[in-house]
Amino acid sequence: MDLTRNHIRIAQLSARIIVEEGVDDYAVAKRKASERLGLDWRKFLPDDNTVTAALQEYHRIFRFQRQDEFIYRSRKTALEAMELLEGFFPRLTGGVLEGTAGEHNPIVLNLYPEIPEEVVWKLAGTGIRFREAPDLVLKHGKGRMEIPVLMLEWNGRLIEVRLYPPKARNQLRNNQPGATIKTLRKLVEKG
Repeated sequence: MDLTRNHIRIAQLSARIIVEEGVDDYAVAKRKASERLGLDWRKFLPDDNTVTAALQEYHRIFRFQRQDEFIYRSRKTALEAMELLEGFFPRLTGGVLEGTAGEHNPIVLNLYPEIPEEVVWKLAGTGIRFREAPDLVLKHGKGRMEIPVLMLEWNGRLIEVRLYPPKARNQLRNNQPGATIKTLRKLVEKG
């Protein structure tokens, strides 16, 4: 993509919106940034990779003293939650994995239970408090797929747990970056 000055301006403001306002949807952040800059989002919308690069730059400039430690602690928290939920094939995705998350961004875990209630029973059985959030709606072929979402707090961090059907595990592995327990353990050991 040929990046113009306006593409870059939108990407940089999107990064700021994501970190400071806790918006975790790139499309929403890009539209908000376009509107605030008075630019036509259809004409100047940067791609997600450009926004990710802007997020990394934002953290290097404004959070350089604390970002590495924040990501390390967030990954440790994610690992603990994933170990508890190991039977549901957890995968860490999003900003904590990429190193671009801020305090307002939740840790995002994808789980693949046979039935969503199994996760609810597991959490209730261990005394972990959670709440249901609005379903995540994804395009799936010509239709759409609704993914149940649970929100819970662990070590002072908000965790968003997405409950995908088991058949989605192989599909998402190829289309969406994600870390298994083994992969995340290696990242945490590196520090």
